[in-house]
Order: sequence, then structure tokens, then C-alpha cells
Amino acid sequence: MLIWTVQFRTTCRLVLIGLLLTLSIPAQVSGVKRIYVETFTLKDGAEKLRDDLIGQLRKAPSVEIVPARADADAVLSGNGEVWIRGYRSLNPRSGRSPSNGTPVYAGFVSVELDDLKGETLWSYLATVRAGSANISKDLSKEVAKHLAEAMAQVHGSSTSKHQEARQDR
Repeated sequence: MLIWTVQFRTTCRLVLIGLLLTLSIPAQVSGVKRIYVETFTLKDGAEKLRDDLIGQLRKAPSVEIVPARADADAVLSGNGEVWIRGYRSLNPRSGRSPSNGTPVYAGFVSVELDDLKGETLWSYLATVRAGSANISKDLSKEVAKHLAEAMAQVHGSSTSKHQEARQDR
């Protein structure tokens, strides 16, 4: 019973710390409007992932991508790994041979949004669901979605404050 109580308290503390960190992250992103995306350090497909991520971020209205680091308010960098989990085939007798099917990828990418001093403002670990057909696109969509949400949350709250101030006048 004592062990269960200690484990429960530890779990509650960890959940509370996680919630506090999650709630404090958007405030750190508040001054960021322009982002430079560095080349990711992946074994294979780093340039494709970067291009896919830039394409996804350009769709988000709360994010502005700049071509040079000197023009940015923050820098997005990351690393990760992509691998082949196996091969999918319509023929159940074909086995797991590469010549008998299409590859099924797995992987992850960990990204950080740093200010120009190198301090981390936001970070995220993206993984894909099992059986991703285009892992680069799936990982970039996941990262772009969460970064755009964090920035929209900050910019949305500041614009709503301005709208409230205008209504008060």
C-alpha cells in the first residue's frame, strides 16, 4: 500500500509538472514571428523533410518562414531517424523480401525552436503512425501542426486583447 501511494504521488507530480510546462511554452514563443528552418541532421532524407516542413509551415497563417537566418526571430532545428520496418505485399506468401513489396517506414524527428541566443523556446517529438506511406510528409505535417498551434495560440490571444481594447473605446 505504501509503494502504491508513493508511485501515485510521483505520477501526480510528474503530470502537474508536464501541465505547467505545457502551459508556459506559448508565452515563450510570443515574440516570434519569423522562423528560419535549418537543415535537419537525419541519416537519410534530411533535405526532403526540411522542404516538406517548410511547405507545411507556409500554409499556416501564424508562421512566416524566412530564407536566411539573419532575418529570423527564431531558428527551427531538429534531428531524427527514419527506417524501414518491413515490406507490405498483397500476396501473403511473398514474405518480407524487398523485391516482393513496398517498404513500410517508421521513424521520428525531434525539433527545437531556439531564439537567436540559442535558448530553447519550444520543442516537440514527432512520430508517425504505423505503416506510413510518406514518412517525410507525415512527420512534417505533425511538426507544423503543433508549431502553428503554439504560435496561433500566442498571436490569437494577443489579437483578442487588442480587439477587446478596441471594443472598450
